[in-house]
Amino acid sequence: MKIWTRLKKLLSGDIDKYFRGSTIQYVPVVQGGMWVDHDTALSLSAVFAAVRYIAETVASLPWELRERQKDGGSKLAIGNNLYRLIHTRPNPHIGSFDWRVLMVSWANLWGNAYAEIEKDSMNRPTALWPIAPSRVTPKRDSNSDIYYEVRQTGEPVIFQADRIFHIRGLGTNDLQGESVVALAARSIGAGLAADQFQSSFYENGTVLSGVLEHPESLSDEAYDRLKKAWDDKHKGPQKAWRPAILEEGMKWQTINMPLKDAQFIESRKFTVNEIARWFRVPPHKIGDLDRATFSNIEHQSIEVVQDTIIPWAIRLEQETDYKLIGPRAKNQFYSKINVNGLMRGDSQTRAQFYQTLRNMGAINTNEIRALEDMNPIGKDGDKYVMQGQYTTLEKIGEEKEIPPQLQPSFEQPEKDEEDETEDVKQAWKPVFFDALKRCYARQQKRLEHVRKSKTPEEYESWLGEFIKEHAQYMIMVLRPIVIGFAQAIEIKNFNDIEQYLQSIPETEKDAFQWEADDFEIENESLYMMDQILKLKNKKLAVAA
Repeated sequence: MKIWTRLKKLLSGDIDKYFRGSTIQYVPVVQGGMWVDHDTALSLSAVFAAVRYIAETVASLPWELRERQKDGGSKLAIGNNLYRLIHTRPNPHIGSFDWRVLMVSWANLWGNAYAEIEKDSMNRPTALWPIAPSRVTPKRDSNSDIYYEVRQTGEPVIFQADRIFHIRGLGTNDLQGESVVALAARSIGAGLAADQFQSSFYENGTVLSGVLEHPESLSDEAYDRLKKAWDDKHKGPQKAWRPAILEEGMKWQTINMPLKDAQFIESRKFTVNEIARWFRVPPHKIGDLDRATFSNIEHQSIEVVQDTIIPWAIRLEQETDYKLIGPRAKNQFYSKINVNGLMRGDSQTRAQFYQTLRNMGAINTNEIRALEDMNPIGKDGDKYVMQGQYTTLEKIGEEKEIPPQLQPSFEQPEKDEEDETEDVKQAWKPVFFDALKRCYARQQKRLEHVRKSKTPEEYESWLGEFIKEHAQYMIMVLRPIVIGFAQAIEIKNFNDIEQYLQSIPETEKDAFQWEADDFEIENESLYMMDQILKLKNKKLAVAA
């Protein structure tokens, strides 16, 4: 009987026993006084959160089979059975999302994840059956070829390398990855010990922590009665702060609370950061927001995709391309996990991304709608468009011949200086408008976020620092624009321009906490250009 047949029977019965493995070969260790294995490690919240984040993030990304085209492009190979295996359902009992969550979780905890590749009579993959890592041992034969020994009741079953889908974590050899739980046993043990200590403290401790002093010795019966009465009145957090009634001249001597002296809270936070390092996950992704700020959280989210998610996606892609795509089709098909799926949570960023690609002719309307799970709009949506002023590098500098019918039949009247200045203002107005709008949008977003998360006193204290920081941001954004406009109206003394730039925060300080609409921002743009023009007129008056 094939192993996949037995596995299907196991899956239809005790699934928990199958997934966790009934013949665990891993030998747990004791660290920090705690028993550390792959099951107890998951009871530590930081480990559970890190593994869950990585596994569910990788599983949520679109996994596709693509077919290469003669023109250098590619298209979805929806009609291929392998597309169904990786994108929809690897086997009748589990979907693609849950299959990837399971495999990536195993790879993060054990360092390895395995699945049997079931094939039909034509050697095409038809199902992927996960096998618990505790039951599999990769080995080499006398020819140095890799094979896999799978333990079960009775004799082990031997599989050749092309029949096992194997995801390796970080390792020191080419056979298998290292178990993160085994390597991080000290860190995990310390975290479990801290959990156990905190639980015991609140379960057995009393807020009136100290010793009872009796003037005389107590009999066993009196001691037991006193201990029982004390526990009944004061043991446990729900009985904290109850007054104690002392008899027969007894005295209470308080002992200071130990958690503060041991810096218990700091040690718990350190454990979270330790686990985050082991799994290469930013602390804010597993619930530690101490060092996450509004300004850096976006960049941290980008970094975790590049440093943590993409490596696991590449492992899945490469194993699929090598073992699931037949030798004849390797040059025609390939698998792709699209990390752009992580953008789906941010509609504004997604819209800007699509607009940029469409304006440069890299994507059409129907392709955008497909990425958003929307139906195409017809043949017109298949057209690629781009802005008219774009040209190729070869054509830059070429003089275009104007057809006779388009040539002017009369000379254009010369414009006076005032008209030329007005034309320059109209040309630069959209540039100033866009820069100011970005500044005000950033300002309002920060103010709204902090106003919700802080008390009025904290908000007022924070606001002063933010005004200074935002002022420097405005100068940075506006400097190249102001200098460019000054050059356009032939201002040559840039010391005056720099002085004007430094004065912008002072003139704009009343605009803080002000919600500006487009009309007001447009007026502000014209006002700024008029102020710069005054610098030019002032110089002309001095020269006269």
